Amino acid sequence: MRYAAQIFDFDGTLVDTGDLNARAVHAALTAHGLHAASLAWLRQAPLADLTALRERLHTDLGARLGCSDGDVVRSARSYWLANAHLATPIPPMVALTRAAARSGPVAVASANDGAIVRAGLAAAGLSDVIGVVVAREDVARLKPAPDAFEAAARRLGVPAARCLAYENTDEGVTAARAAGMHVIDVRHRARTLHPDRTPDPAQPPGRARALHPDEHQERP
Repeated sequence: MRYAAQIFDFDGTLVDTGDLNARAVHAALTAHGLHAASLAWLRQAPLADLTALRERLHTDLGARLGCSDGDVVRSARSYWLANAHLATPIPPMVALTRAAARSGPVAVASANDGAIVRAGLAAAGLSDVIGVVVAREDVARLKPAPDAFEAAARRLGVPAARCLAYENTDEGVTAARAAGMHVIDVRHRARTLHPDRTPDPAQPPGRARALHPDEHQERP
């Protein structure tokens, strides 16, 4: 199948942001007087869902956060943007994104903050090839809802069924599948991707599979 567009997740798919995300939230919590959460604990915590994070802080650490979600987001965003250079691009995925952009439109669909996504793309040297960025503030529902992928396809002017999505989480795979897209789960085989070829899931839209180095591939 020839895909009309390719849509990439950001965190963990294009850029390894795990450590920087944890450090940003740690800085935000500390700035607002909560010192109980260690970096090690935060690396395993649900950082994208502040309601769940508050619950885990209480159940795991007996701690309560005495500020608004907005305060946490603003402080974490400030730290992240000041340290965007610490985000680590994932080389095979960066190469694949550049190759995809030579064949057709490319977008990012992320549950992260838009300013953070754009700063991370700049740090990865991808700002010039990503035509559309859909971030958490652009949608009513985050992944696993399909909103981000649907919005990305809509902004690209491409039917969702003609898009190939790349994801690295169960929630993201579910979101892309719910949008009716073919999905490549990069968690297992990301480093075997060839930048000049697009993997063909070879199955109906809405299914996901891990990449295999010997599977059939075709140009988009």
